[in-house]
Amino acid sequence: MKKAILGILVLVIVAVLYFTYTDTDQTTDVTPPTTEQPEVTETEETTQADPGSTQQESADADDAEVKEFTLDAFSFGYSQEELVVNEGDTVTINLTNSDGFHDWVLDEFDAETEQISEGETTSVTFVAGEAGTYEYYCSVGQHRANGMVGTLVVE
Repeated sequence: MKKAILGILVLVIVAVLYFTYTDTDQTTDVTPPTTEQPEVTETEETTQADPGSTQQESADADDAEVKEFTLDAFSFGYSQEELVVNEGDTVTINLTNSDGFHDWVLDEFDAETEQISEGETTSVTFVAGEAGTYEYYCSVGQHRANGMVGTLVVE
């Protein structure tokens, strides 16, 4: 009985050593990682961001601007009920809260701020990627149903 247990123990030790040695051999990498980035031209950046883009889309992207809005949130309203931007603009919403607990949400561009209390400020940045008229709203409780909405117009 003792010989059988000793034999099994020896086999387990040999197996552990074998797998440890084999795994170490396979994961050893002697090639140092490179940290250099290839130089990218403006044309290549556009192609990398969207391989299907055309030169017209690249020209439109050059016309895009950064639009920044500061909105105040209060009980069931925002200080601006309509925001107008151009398609392709980068939009930043700086939300301040003068009353209650609120946020700012725009589903179509997957943009939302964190929920903030009175006296706090937060922001969100997104790209207005498609022309149209979109509703933004407060997602807290029944605030949207109570009229805490506005419109983003993307021309």
